Amino acid sequence: MLSNEQVGERVSRLTFEYYEKLKDSGKPTTRSNGAKEWTVLSSVVAIDESAESIRLISLATGVKATPNLELGRSDGKILHDCHAEILAVRGFNTVLMRQAIMLQDGRHSEADCDLIEKSTEGLAVKGSWSFALYVSRAPCGDASMDLLKSDDSASFTEDDHCQYADPNVKTVLRGRFNYKKRGFVRTKPGRKDSSVTLSKSCTDKLCCRQFLSLFNALNWDLFLQPVFLKYLVVPQVTEALKSGFNRAFNQRISTVPIAHHLKLISCEKSFSRDKTDDSQVPAFLGAVLLHISPALALEQQCIVNGVKNGSYVKAPKPLRKRCETVVSRASQWSLYKRLKQVDDHVTYCDFKNRQLGRNALKLKIRLALSSDGWVPTKHDDCI
Repeated sequence: MLSNEQVGERVSRLTFEYYEKLKDSGKPTTRSNGAKEWTVLSSVVAIDESAESIRLISLATGVKATPNLELGRSDGKILHDCHAEILAVRGFNTVLMRQAIMLQDGRHSEADCDLIEKSTEGLAVKGSWSFALYVSRAPCGDASMDLLKSDDSASFTEDDHCQYADPNVKTVLRGRFNYKKRGFVRTKPGRKDSSVTLSKSCTDKLCCRQFLSLFNALNWDLFLQPVFLKYLVVPQVTEALKSGFNRAFNQRISTVPIAHHLKLISCEKSFSRDKTDDSQVPAFLGAVLLHISPALALEQQCIVNGVKNGSYVKAPKPLRKRCETVVSRASQWSLYKRLKQVDDHVTYCDFKNRQLGRNALKLKIRLALSSDGWVPTKHDDCI
């Protein structure tokens, strides 16, 4: 069996190995004005601890989130959240669906579909695998608030509406506003003058995943049993991060018993393209890399403004055809419809609304995190 230290080091080394396989266009660069970009790197890695073997499933870079106003023309094509860890989890779900299609088509052996298996009862992720999420820095949101150098010297009262994503929901804060508050849901951070994004922080999303599983709504329906993250691997874990992690992933949801606790593990080496000083700027582009199968070549795409690089056009113009990435909800919905019969009039959101058991579980964890309710992103559906 692998020790925690071995898991952390092997996962980080494998992630760096695959990062080197990314095209340069998916990596931070130096801009024409001399400013150096930085980014976050994340991956989902499968671990067979009895055999002491590991396998990278998906990898991503990114630090951006889409303004809520942009989503009105999305039709499932624009990624709401391009933070690296969220892209990596989306990549994980896409890989599973692609392997399911490979099994269904019968053109690949079971060895090619190394993550999943099919029986008379249905599809399942092989029980020998456990899963780790590598992130090159602590996830944004409550878990990492103690690590930040705050520029928020303002004194807030409960009536200062600027701190809330919605003035009627005082348990969801906007970005890093009212920095001193702890234990709250936060939206993705951004400049104070930036357009509002309502995507929740990576901490909040990963916390929800420990109830809802790594599966998206589509794989929740396709597979017999859900799977959960076992490890979160972060470089050079400090006592401050351990404290923030415990608060964010345990204490603030103590009213909702959880059977799938996430274990925080440290690794030694930092990511070379992380932010090291205040002169650096966030990378404009992100990227996703998918390791579908040992039998197939790696797939990767660069992402800008939530769509494939080279496909973005400014509003109010409609989006270009085939602008969606392989991890968008439109692409994943298309994969699902290759695996299961869906009536022509049923949309992606119709399908999600019918998942009563999953939706009840989602409501339970969201109310535990934010007692005033949730602030959803703009309705974004696809056929």
